[in-house]
Amino acid sequence: MIDWIAAMIELQHPPLDSGAVVCIEADGTVAWESPRKMHVRGSYESSIHVRSIGGDGKGNATHLYIDGNPSKWLQGHNLVGSDDLVALMWDTFQRLCGLVDLNPTDIEKQKVRAGRYRITRVDYNRMFELPSRADVRSWLRAGEFKCKSRHGRPVNNRGTLTFGKGSSHWSIVCYCKADELNSGGSHKLPDEINEHPEIHEWLDNKLRVELRLRSKKLKALDLENAFQLTPAVLWAQYRQFIGELDMSEQIELNTEQLMALPSKLVGTYMLWKQGHDLSEMIAKATYYRHRTELMQLGIDINIRCDRRDDSNVIPMIRILEAKPAAIPAFFFDRGLIHQSARRAC
Repeated sequence: MIDWIAAMIELQHPPLDSGAVVCIEADGTVAWESPRKMHVRGSYESSIHVRSIGGDGKGNATHLYIDGNPSKWLQGHNLVGSDDLVALMWDTFQRLCGLVDLNPTDIEKQKVRAGRYRITRVDYNRMFELPSRADVRSWLRAGEFKCKSRHGRPVNNRGTLTFGKGSSHWSIVCYCKADELNSGGSHKLPDEINEHPEIHEWLDNKLRVELRLRSKKLKALDLENAFQLTPAVLWAQYRQFIGELDMSEQIELNTEQLMALPSKLVGTYMLWKQGHDLSEMIAKATYYRHRTELMQLGIDINIRCDRRDDSNVIPMIRILEAKPAAIPAFFFDRGLIHQSARRAC
């Protein structure tokens, strides 16, 4: 599902009265002034941010900047949702215009309906089913030590793993959705939704893996226009980025395999098993040659061996190659999901 969108929509309008941030020099002159974001309430008290951008020289703004979670704003939750970006933003735009008294022209409406506007951020996620919530937590603990991306190792913040934290290009976030709900605050479900016990039963063993694409990466991928980000394109990008996570199963060799291991690899394997960082201990050419050969046995020396006992952890690569969990029928039957969502995801 789509979990966050930031978009720049062409819309000539009187600037929204949301206040401004002003920088004043020591002599009292204004160095710069920027409109503040306006918080617009949606379903079940959730909110989305909007801001007037640009000027036509006649006192009107030229664009409306929308930043937030359209699924949660429309549905009241982000447990499941649609992957149709254009449909989500069209409904969000129409509702916003009514709430803040904006009057787009027919041409401006047609452009939004067709997805002809710029996207500067999109978050896309899927849920994966593990045997239990304990397995989800174990997966996350192991992932802190056994996962790498082009950004390096993940940052662990209270059980949430983030690859590329602070990156202006892209990041990947993994967490237990059930634990997030129980943390309260902004993640707490509205009473009208929280009262359904089957929601909590379904969420209990789900791992959520989220890809966040920001402006620089969208530009590099030539995917800055909303109409380009179709469900198929989003799914393809998701699979590619998640698939590039370096996640070896890291199965230790048994006695028979160890005996059959070429003598040149025995020392490298034993040092890796002891938890050493081999990139600092052996020549680069030897390091990459040995890594290639050991990868055939499920050992990646580029990921340091964690000596803790996590033998019961389901291998990460097996989870991410699995089919994502389907959206349960009760979300559709009870009208808890946006109309553009598909029954199988």
